[in-house]
Amino acid sequence: MTDDDLTRALQRLDPARTPLDAPIPLDAERRARAFAASAQNTRRRPAFVTWGSAAAVVVLVLAIVTGVLWMPSSPASALTPQPLAFTVISDDASQVIAQARQRLTDGTGPAEPERRSLSLGWYFSGSPDEAEATVFRREWVDVRWNADLSGSVVTTAAEATNAAGDTVPAGEPTPGTVVGDLTFVQNQFAPLSPTPPEPTVDAMRALVLTSTGAGDQLTAGDAMLGARALLGEWTLTGPQQAALLEVVGQAPGLRVVGTAFDRLGRPVVGLAAVPSGLTTSESTLLLSADTGRIVGFESALLANSDTLKLPAGSITDYTLWDVLDRKADTE
Repeated sequence: MTDDDLTRALQRLDPARTPLDAPIPLDAERRARAFAASAQNTRRRPAFVTWGSAAAVVVLVLAIVTGVLWMPSSPASALTPQPLAFTVISDDASQVIAQARQRLTDGTGPAEPERRSLSLGWYFSGSPDEAEATVFRREWVDVRWNADLSGSVVTTAAEATNAAGDTVPAGEPTPGTVVGDLTFVQNQFAPLSPTPPEPTVDAMRALVLTSTGAGDQLTAGDAMLGARALLGEWTLTGPQQAALLEVVGQAPGLRVVGTAFDRLGRPVVGLAAVPSGLTTSESTLLLSADTGRIVGFESALLANSDTLKLPAGSITDYTLWDVLDRKADTE
């Protein structure tokens, strides 16, 4: 993210120009979230705040504008989710993607693309209280929007858990509590693609490049970030996902992690790469072993982080898709 990108994002959120209760333009949120990932600063918060909440982006941007960033006087610590347990496989990345693309032709998934993205995610939160930092909150993020560029982003608390995944009865919102509700009026929502993306490699690559600003030197890690951004706005069909996977597969730097079960117990295959702008973290894309669809994205530290007080290998965020049935079971 360049200085000009950050300036434009801040200008869009300048309280002198924008009403305080105005929804955050999605492109501004995307740029602010990208800055947050690269800055990796611990920030002040009264309770758990996650990078996935739009409200957290507001707090971050206002902190940047006013210059009030809280830094602990003593080291803070946090337990993060346990890494997934991968089993090594002999297939290379091209084989994994070819197999996933084959599965995507079987007709599962939506027949038409939907202007909606439902995800279950967790995003790293630092805390000055070591006891409090042992708990993290997962959140459902439901993005819905319309052809006239109106829409909504509703964030709902999921269960609070500790790093081992056990439920922890902490002072957190009850699961199902709406913790964020943004409404976009006509022409206010700003998606990567206002119309359904063409199910072609060229079309998907163009969207990925727009999302990441990576230029012609697109790495596999950059392509993963682009895929994450697109899946944060659309529920794609099988052919669209197949084209998106091919963009990831054609970019350099991709490696196979192995097979595992994701955080909802689904069998997946992991592909990993390092984004060009976030070289201290590695991204992992999770592909369903059953359907071939992209069902998850994770980030992990490649080295010890003095800023976050976390060791190498720590998971700093994850997002899971294709979770509609799971959410219905919790309602």
